[in-house]
Amino acid sequence: MEDALMYLNAPYLWGGRSPFGIDCSGFTQLVYKLSGIRLKRDAYEQAETGIQIHLLDESQTGDLAFFENSDGKISHVGIIMSPHKIIHASGKVRIDKIDHFGIYNAETKKYSHKLRLIKRIL
Repeated sequence: MEDALMYLNAPYLWGGRSPFGIDCSGFTQLVYKLSGIRLKRDAYEQAETGIQIHLLDESQTGDLAFFENSDGKISHVGIIMSPHKIIHASGKVRIDKIDHFGIYNAETKKYSHKLRLIKRIL
């Protein structure tokens, strides 16, 4: 998790993969790469890897959570910090609350992303 925290507050940049600008799947890809694990580039491709975790309470630090857009397609990914916290790139790399509905943004007081599935990458 220390690798993920290095990027905290890095600005969001679509297609970015550095502390100067990073997107959600670039963030997860880089954090996993630092641990020696290769992930594909896009969130929907990353969702094809690993073992599905059926309940948020069964998730572990480092599991990937995937979120869907209004069309039901996976469009966002983040890294579980605990069953109730996630680190992800949305506006910037940030830590937010997560529950079975999705990511809750305390600043806006509403859900920003709808939870679709959780995967454990081995």
